[in-house]
Amino acid sequence: MADPFTVKPVYNALSQYIRNRADIGASRAMRDGVLEPSNPFERKAARPPRRWFVLLSLVFALMFGCFSYFNNLL
Repeated sequence: MADPFTVKPVYNALSQYIRNRADIGASRAMRDGVLEPSNPFERKAARPPRRWFVLLSLVFALMFGCFSYFNNLL
């Protein structure tokens, strides 16, 4: 009968696999959701944020500013 796997080696193997694959991962998914799509011909080019993300950020900042101002937090 084969020895059962333990948690530590499996975790290390999965962590190494995800580190070696740059095309998967939660941080990659978040960046792709917030930033414009990357140009396949210019990998080093800067990616501007998406319009909806900028708009929502400004709306939340305005709401926080109004809340803080009218509740005398600042």
